[in-house]
Amino acid sequence: MGQIEVFSPAKINLFLSVLGRMETGFHELASLVAPVDFGDTICIEAEAATEASVQLSCSDESLPTDRSNLAFAAAEGFLLRSGLNWKVTIDLQKRIPHGAGLGGGSSNASAVLLGLSELAEEAGQLGLSGGERLELAAELGSDCPLFLHGKPLVMRGRGELLSSISEEARQRLVGRELVLFKPSFSIGTAWAYRSLSGSGGRFDAREWAERRLSAWEAGEISLEALLHNSFQTPTFRKFSAFPAMFERLEAQGFACLMSGSGSCCFALADSPAQAKTLISQVKERWGERCFAERAKVLG
Repeated sequence: MGQIEVFSPAKINLFLSVLGRMETGFHELASLVAPVDFGDTICIEAEAATEASVQLSCSDESLPTDRSNLAFAAAEGFLLRSGLNWKVTIDLQKRIPHGAGLGGGSSNASAVLLGLSELAEEAGQLGLSGGERLELAAELGSDCPLFLHGKPLVMRGRGELLSSISEEARQRLVGRELVLFKPSFSIGTAWAYRSLSGSGGRFDAREWAERRLSAWEAGEISLEALLHNSFQTPTFRKFSAFPAMFERLEAQGFACLMSGSGSCCFALADSPAQAKTLISQVKERWGERCFAERAKVLG
């Protein structure tokens, strides 16, 4: 059928408000999410076969290569729903750190869906419609649908309700320079949500969250003023490495935030030179081998 290489971007949460727990057991969110130009590379090869099959290899040997990997599950779901008898081989070159709050697994799944759709179109075969891709992505994971759009969005519900932002607001975001940085440890999503139900955290009021998002979109407050993450307070209380780093960077005028449930954070920069300074500051405190990468908002 052919071969294709697709980019699988990381995402950052510029605003993440956890509003409470729904009857379904999922937590309700209100979040401004944006893809960035740092991410993984996925090579997908498809050939006609007597029956559908998927094979996955990954540069990170700590990650599974069976259907518990979302990239594998996405390919399997695509073949099952489309009815295509393809042998699909996926090579996943990882750069997005695991357990970072950057949506790496979800991004990989959506990138596979987009890549297979393009291969089907090039081969003149019927793959999945846009609506079918969105439906499958939502089944794979709460963060998966947003990566099908490739632009900043507001995410609500458990993550499945996506809204576009105004063109003016989008233009203010796209191309914004930042630095991603992560300590040597990861943070479990389950722990992060539990921390909000205990004494170390709290849920945000829906009215407050929506007012903040509306004020930013209307240009009434800056992006720096919007930055918020419900998980940050309990996480910083438990892990002292974060507040120590943030105090250092904020003292120099940099606006910082943790992304998702962590442990990756980001700091906004006004120029490549500032980004270089940020990376130096992070590595000076957390060591030369820590994760610190420049990125820009896509969209």
